[in-house]
Amino acid sequence: MWKTIINLLFPIHCLNCKKEGEFICSSCFKKIEINKKFYFDKTDILKKTIVVGNNDDDLLKQAIYRYKYDFIKDLSKPLGKLMVIKLKKVIPRKIRNDIIFVPIPLHPKRLRWRGFNQSELLAQEINQKLNIPVVNNLLIRTKYALPQVKVQKSFQRWKNINNVFGLNLEMNSGIVRNKIIIIVDDISTTGATLKEAARILNTLKPKQIWGLVLKKD
Repeated sequence: MWKTIINLLFPIHCLNCKKEGEFICSSCFKKIEINKKFYFDKTDILKKTIVVGNNDDDLLKQAIYRYKYDFIKDLSKPLGKLMVIKLKKVIPRKIRNDIIFVPIPLHPKRLRWRGFNQSELLAQEINQKLNIPVVNNLLIRTKYALPQVKVQKSFQRWKNINNVFGLNLEMNSGIVRNKIIIIVDDISTTGATLKEAARILNTLKPKQIWGLVLKKD
């Protein structure tokens, strides 16, 4: 009921065309171009990164910003749908049973402040459409660090994210062994967060580790 009242008082408008009803209307959603590239790093633990959209897409950039920094939780649905469209294009059905998604975790302090983990919600949207398992809380934040966006220089970003992740020893880590782990995050700039997460997850002996992000700066 409260959500209905709020929507009446503060109606939702499309971020692009301002049409009332959705944050991204169906017409504008179709205009978001899906990126056709993979980013490979054969020498690294993180074998490749799947990038959903293009960096010059203004609507996508605005949607990610509003989702991440204005805490518009409902944007997880259209943004997650974009991830699903991309994954359907690049992942054959025959290997989907070998895949597990692991979202980048938030530190408990930041999770309380934001109210939700944006990467986890994106992974859940994928799970609902593709029925690929999501493993939450296996990868955990063990140290509070500045948000990467507030760290300007590349080498400082690597230092900032170093050793912030750990494994939840109470979980059955064997569920990811010999699986393709896809680490889900919203954006990637230097790749430091994905690669640090991959370094920790690699101790569980998965088949491969990939990354999945909405865009790469």
